[in-house]
Amino acid sequence: MSQVSRHDEMMAFLNAHLSAGFEVQSLAGDASFRRYHRIYFDVKGDEQTERMTYLLMDAPPEKESVVEFLNVADIFSETVNVPDIIARDVARGFLLLQDFGTTEFADTITGDASVREAQYAKALQTLADLQRIRTDVNLPAYSDEKLAQEMDLFAEWFLPYIGVALDDKGSALWQNFKAYIVKAVQAQPKVVVHRDYHSRNLMQDKGSDALGVIDFQDAVIGANTYDLVSLVRDAYVDFDESWVADKIAKFHALIQPEADLHTFTAMVNVMGVQRHLKVLGIFIRLSQRDGKDRYLADIPKVMRDLLAELEWLGEQGDQVCAQFLAWLQASVLPAYQQKFA
Repeated sequence: MSQVSRHDEMMAFLNAHLSAGFEVQSLAGDASFRRYHRIYFDVKGDEQTERMTYLLMDAPPEKESVVEFLNVADIFSETVNVPDIIARDVARGFLLLQDFGTTEFADTITGDASVREAQYAKALQTLADLQRIRTDVNLPAYSDEKLAQEMDLFAEWFLPYIGVALDDKGSALWQNFKAYIVKAVQAQPKVVVHRDYHSRNLMQDKGSDALGVIDFQDAVIGANTYDLVSLVRDAYVDFDESWVADKIAKFHALIQPEADLHTFTAMVNVMGVQRHLKVLGIFIRLSQRDGKDRYLADIPKVMRDLLAELEWLGEQGDQVCAQFLAWLQASVLPAYQQKFA
């Protein structure tokens, strides 16, 4: 579909749901094929006219679906603050949404430490609230196959990018390691998982004290540590290991799982290994396949997180993770360091 015809469809949708005189501001794209536009319009009151905004999600149906977004929004809406759906055209891939405003969570955590800690306390509480949703809702399971396929992005995209090929020994080690991580992740308690719960997908809602939660269409039923890893080992925010440990402890106190804090921390790090191997592959794929090179700058942070997790697990006696770390250090890190010096 051409850009012109897509624009015409967008304007037809907006004209059907808004009065004349609205303005459209296109926003920067994200890692998907969706685009967002801020729609400005006037609402006349008794004494004055107020300038209001909505967000338009533009999801070309041949590349993206809005069905999952609508399903998850309905599931999440009773527990956490997600955008209201103002209007929809599912077949053409348009959703008119409540606008939380322009202030991302990421914008609020760069200054005063007390403000930052209050924001993270709110994010952890919001995540705990999310995990109270029943797991018998209409969401797919985070399957063994999906977890393994995501880890394979590391081998399929990241390793070739830095010039590393898996020999027979490396391939066997990789397959065994993947199976080990998947089994450990699947042994963790199951909850509703946002699947991308980090500083760029939380908003400071202009109309509420509650954080606005966005970009949740890929939600699944999976491990109760996944979203915590996304938040405290955010690819776009860098804090030291003591800070990470503190947030893990605070979340542990909030949800009060059966596992003690040390066991829970091990679970978080195992989950983090899976996620960070996936993210390393995704960031390369975004660059190589989709031309989105800006994610390359975030790879060193992701690699540091992966190494920290493997080192922690190895120090606790996890021999499989220690062996994989040794292989990374000998066979991968030299090439990585040359590429990302």
